[in-house]
Amino acid sequence: MPFWPQPYESTTSHWQQTNRGPTSLWNHGHDAPLPKEADYVIVGAGVTGVSLAYHLTRPGAAGEGKSVVILDAKDVGSGASGRNGGHVSPRSFMYLSELWAPLEHGGGGLSMEQAVQAWFFELDNLNYIERLVKAEGLDVDFWRGERYEVFTSPEKAAHTRRAYEEFKAAIAKTQYADRHLPWTVVDDPAKAKELSRNDRALALNIGPAGSWHPHRGVTALLRLALASKSSECSFFSWCPVQSFTRDGEGWALDCGPRSVICGREVILATNAYTRHLFPDDTSGLKDHIVPTFAQAGRVVPPASYAGACALDHTYAVELGPYLIQTPHSGLVLGPYIDVLEKRGIHTRDQVFYQDDDSKVTEGVRQWLQSYCKDDFTGWGDEAQGEGLVHHWSGILAMSLDAQPLVGPVPDHPGLWLAAGYNGHGMAMIVNMTRSFARHLQTGQWDSYMPAHYAITPERLARAQKHADKLK
Repeated sequence: MPFWPQPYESTTSHWQQTNRGPTSLWNHGHDAPLPKEADYVIVGAGVTGVSLAYHLTRPGAAGEGKSVVILDAKDVGSGASGRNGGHVSPRSFMYLSELWAPLEHGGGGLSMEQAVQAWFFELDNLNYIERLVKAEGLDVDFWRGERYEVFTSPEKAAHTRRAYEEFKAAIAKTQYADRHLPWTVVDDPAKAKELSRNDRALALNIGPAGSWHPHRGVTALLRLALASKSSECSFFSWCPVQSFTRDGEGWALDCGPRSVICGREVILATNAYTRHLFPDDTSGLKDHIVPTFAQAGRVVPPASYAGACALDHTYAVELGPYLIQTPHSGLVLGPYIDVLEKRGIHTRDQVFYQDDDSKVTEGVRQWLQSYCKDDFTGWGDEAQGEGLVHHWSGILAMSLDAQPLVGPVPDHPGLWLAAGYNGHGMAMIVNMTRSFARHLQTGQWDSYMPAHYAITPERLARAQKHADKLK
C-alpha cells in the first residue's frame, strides 16, 4: 500500500460487500505468526498473487514439496481485483491499432505479430478461466457470452468496419492465420439500435465476452491453494511489506510489526502499489507503473430491464461505460478514463498518479446515476431502491507502453514482478500466471506467453523517453 498505516478508509465495492460468508477468507492469518522463511513469498493477494499461488501448488508444479507464503497489506481482493467491473473478456480488435502505433504517438510500440499474439492470449485467458471454473467446480457467477461494442458517432461507426478488415488482414500475416475470428460487425443503424437497446447506436461489434464475481473468484482460487496437498501454502492478511533487502540467496521482507520473512524467491504481485517498494529506483521500473484512480457503481434496473427483459450481453459504449449484468444484483458499470476527460468530468491530473481509493467524486456519481435512464431505450422511472445504489473507487495500474511487466526484475536475482495491466488485468492474468509458474519451475521464459511482457532494461529505457504521454 502507499503508506502504512493507511491514512484513509477505502471504499467498499459491491463485490467485497457480497462475499462476507464463512468461506470468504476475510482476516485470514491476521493474527498468526509469520514463518521465518519460505521457498516462495508472494506479495499481494489479488488475482495475480492468488492465481500464481494456485498454479504453483498444483501437483508437479514448481511449488511441489515446497512452502508458498502469500502476504497482503490488507485482505484478499482488497485492491483492484476486488473493485473492478467484473469482466474477463479479451479487448476489442479496435484496440489493436493502438498497440502497434509508435510509443511517441501514444501507442504500445509493438509489432503487428506481437499485438495479434496479445489479443489471442487474452481470448485464451477467457477460454482457460471457463475450463478452470468447470474443472474445479467454482461457484463464482461465471458467465460466458457476447459483448456489444456500441458506437454512437458517425466517425466511429464508419471506422469499425475498416478496423475489422485491418484486424483480419493483420491476422492473416501471422502464425494465427488459421484461428477463428469470433467477431461480427453490425453497421446497419436500425439493427444496431434494436440489438443494443440504445437509440443513439449507429453501429456495433459483437464479440466474445465473459464475467464473474471477481472477489469470489479470487477467494475461490486462494482456498484451493491453501488446501493443496502437494505444497505447504499459507496466507497472512494485514501484513504490509514495508521494504525488502538482499539476504543471502534470497530476500528479506520487512513486514513492520508482523516481523521479517525471508523468501528464496519473492514475487511482487503489487500492481499499482509496486512503485512504493522501489523508492530509490533509477532503472525506470518505478516510473513505468502509474497508479490510476478509477470508479464504478451498481445500478438496480427497473422492471423494464429485469427478468426476461434483462440485458443478456456485456457492453462497451462509445463515450459511455463498460457494463455487465450480474446474475442477481443488477448492473455493474463504470466510465472509461478517456470518457471522463472527454466529458469534462475529470482532468488527467485527477486520475493519473493517484492512489487514494477512499473517495468517490460527485461528477462520476451524477454520470452513473443518469446514464442508464438517458441511454437505454424504455428504461423508464426508477422506484425507491432502483437506479444507482452503490458507488466505489479503486486504483489500477497503467503501464507506460500499455503492456504488463512480467518476470524477473533486472539486476535483482530471485525477485520477480507481475504488474501494470492498464485496467485490463482480468482479461489476461490467470493465463499469464500459468506461464509465470512454468517460468519459476524451469528458469526459462514460457514461449506461450508474449515475450514483450518481459521486463528488460531496454524496454524500461525506451518507455521512459515517452513517459509524458500520461502527464
